[in-house]
Amino acid sequence: MRIIFFYIILLFTLTASADNTKLSQKQFKKDMDAVKTSLKKGNDLEKSEKTLRKYLADSTMYNQKNLHLMLIECLRKQYESGNEKMYLKEKVDTAVIVRTAVKMFLAIEAFDSIDAKPNSKGIIDPSYRKKYAEYLIPYWGNILKGGIFFFAHSNWQEAWTSFDTYLDCYRQPVFQGQTLDTAQQNFASFLATMAAYNLSDINNMLKYADKALLYQPTREMTLQRLADMCVAKGDTTRYVNYLKAGFADFPYSGYFFPNLIDYLTKAKDYTQAMYYANMALEKDSLNATFLLARHNILMMKERYDEALDDGLALLVINDTLAIPNYNVACIYYKKAQEAMKHSGKTYKQRLKAAQAYYRMCVPYMEKYRKLMPKDIQLWRPVLYDAYLNLNMGKEFDSLPPL
Repeated sequence: MRIIFFYIILLFTLTASADNTKLSQKQFKKDMDAVKTSLKKGNDLEKSEKTLRKYLADSTMYNQKNLHLMLIECLRKQYESGNEKMYLKEKVDTAVIVRTAVKMFLAIEAFDSIDAKPNSKGIIDPSYRKKYAEYLIPYWGNILKGGIFFFAHSNWQEAWTSFDTYLDCYRQPVFQGQTLDTAQQNFASFLATMAAYNLSDINNMLKYADKALLYQPTREMTLQRLADMCVAKGDTTRYVNYLKAGFADFPYSGYFFPNLIDYLTKAKDYTQAMYYANMALEKDSLNATFLLARHNILMMKERYDEALDDGLALLVINDTLAIPNYNVACIYYKKAQEAMKHSGKTYKQRLKAAQAYYRMCVPYMEKYRKLMPKDIQLWRPVLYDAYLNLNMGKEFDSLPPL
């Protein structure tokens, strides 16, 4: 009895499945007839596009060439209709035309991916490619213009898609043999890179970065944006490489050199940091930024005599720089303390030597106090000892409590 019941259930299932298959085939035929009518009359094209995309989304139907060809035709008619309206100066949405053009290029590339397969003899018949390439070539420039339109309206995603489509065309087999003007390619690469930057998409940003950097009018900005993105995403290797490239081309930029030195010193790579500081000073020995960088590196390496020379040179250029004033004062203060510890001299000799250094220390630390009055914990201890050892009672009494 159970076996009979099982076969009855199976029979009903198979019958229902067959009915569903017939129904789906009937619906498919009905939909395709509607699409063909739409293409013939040139109406309901958006609806036909949705229908075709629905079937192409089904993996079992994706390789049906006729569906791809109808989609291409559907998009072509939409695009030409929009162009005609624009030519007649009728009201038309520019964004819609650009989107359609991009979709048309992508549809042809998708068709190419399934049609350009070797036949039984291992031969690919590329005859149709020439037809589509000849049709699309005049519209390549429109894809770029469309990307610029989206870029100007801060529509970063569609700007990226447009530029990516434009640049990627030349890698596609269907456009084999076509070349892109180098200047135009570099410009489009720059725009694509900036669109990806605004999307915080490091992978897409790096896709055309090399070409973008060849667009000289914006090379400095491109290097900076690439460095920004890489450090934000934790790609420190590329970050440092872009900083180095930026410093090489734009040594006076307020971005590349300071960030490069900051990264290297935080990583305690003082050798590399000193290398770039010296390289910068070879370009301009009186540049305060370069001198300050080397001065700070020397302080970190505890090469105080050399740091003192750079600090004093900095203060000749600009005596209102807080850090050199503080460092110079601290170096003299340290020398005063070391003088008091000198074992080969009498106390009187040690005190005399120390007082000489304290006298040199005081004006620089007083300058720092004036520049940074809130940093009381930095300047007060030094001035306290200096005033005490120099018997500067009035100045000593004027020191505020901690």
